[in-house]
Amino acid sequence: MVELGLSMPFLMLIFIAILFFGRYFLMTQALLYAAEEGAKLASRTPNLTDSDTRSQVRGFTIGSGGGQVNPQSLIFTALGAANLLSNGQTGNLPSGAKVEILPWDSDGTPGDIAVPLGTVQVRIDYPFALLANPFGGTGIASQNIGIAMTANGSGRPVQFSNFTMTQRATAAWEVYQNPN
Repeated sequence: MVELGLSMPFLMLIFIAILFFGRYFLMTQALLYAAEEGAKLASRTPNLTDSDTRSQVRGFTIGSGGGQVNPQSLIFTALGAANLLSNGQTGNLPSGAKVEILPWDSDGTPGDIAVPLGTVQVRIDYPFALLANPFGGTGIASQNIGIAMTANGSGRPVQFSNFTMTQRATAAWEVYQNPN
């Protein structure tokens, strides 16, 4: 029993680390795929200066927690296939998530200014919470998880924090766009 009690924190750390990094890598790949496909499509879409055209390519409204606009969009379909929307494969983005087509949808983030001339970029921000649904509001979704590595629970716990993931993809314009 003593050995089990002493080894349990380490076993829990390993188990939660596997969950954390597995979920992180799965979401990273899904977001990167959606950004890449969106950038390819945007590079071939004329008239991106029009906000309605960009909304159709994005599949969501601009801003945090974008609402569904075009469920046939490649970005919408890719995020839905990974069950990252409010109803699994359909619905809206969670609060804090956004899809932007740069340079037109820039919100002033320093990296948005560095979009090379002659290219279009898609940026997807998505909240990451380890053991929670990002649509759930308060509760475990808004808390960080910590595991104390001592038998009595004192000391500094190992933290598994919630954060916002960002993926970007850039493609050269195949159809001339006016960046202004």
